[in-house]
Amino acid sequence: MQPDLRYHFLPEGRPPVHVTLALSPIGHGLAVPDDFEPPAWARLEHHQCAHCPLDPAEHRHCPIARNLAFALPERNLGESFETLQLRVENGQREYHAQTTVQRALSSLFGLVCALSDCPHTRFLRPMALFHLPVSNETETLARTVGFYLLSRYLQRRPHQDMSLDLDDLRQAYHNLGELNRSFVNRLRGDDSDAPLNAMILLHVLSKDVNWEIEDQLDALATLFAQATGDSGPGMQ
Repeated sequence: MQPDLRYHFLPEGRPPVHVTLALSPIGHGLAVPDDFEPPAWARLEHHQCAHCPLDPAEHRHCPIARNLAFALPERNLGESFETLQLRVENGQREYHAQTTVQRALSSLFGLVCALSDCPHTRFLRPMALFHLPVSNETETLARTVGFYLLSRYLQRRPHQDMSLDLDDLRQAYHNLGELNRSFVNRLRGDDSDAPLNAMILLHVLSKDVNWEIEDQLDALATLFAQATGDSGPGMQ
């Protein structure tokens, strides 16, 4: 069973806020009490994603919105660009970072999305189980591509004809970008602009990863070649 994940938000001049994410032993998704009643903005049909395959007749709430409503800090952490200390525990180690409110919330939001039973975010679940808080664009790309190719390799073992290209990953990130854009509309009207801007950051990051996969992979190829001492094709 995966250990709980704990986010500790320590804003300057404000009381600390602690968020604990418990993981279900089955599927390793976010465990939310059955009696939790989400707010109206978590209803599936409220700004439902245009590419959402779920039927409101069968799913009363959006899986991600319900989980975000459960995990969102109850107390206002401050405005988007205010700084805070972030501490994240995963049962084995702790991460510490001085960052902004929106960046810290964006990291939490991304984790919650990956731990939710949304068809468009399930491919991120393995990354969530090896969570790296407030990762930058290069770290996100390396982890995303690495986990994706590992997943494909494991699936390929009994199916040797399965390809190892990144076409499905590009489509997955395109879908993720559409999802994040829809969630920006879900979160409009909150008392603080930080949750909204946190989701906008996720949207921008997903678009950057999708648009720049090849360019960024070329940069990573150079780093790998330097690490292994292999100049590689075209790197003479």
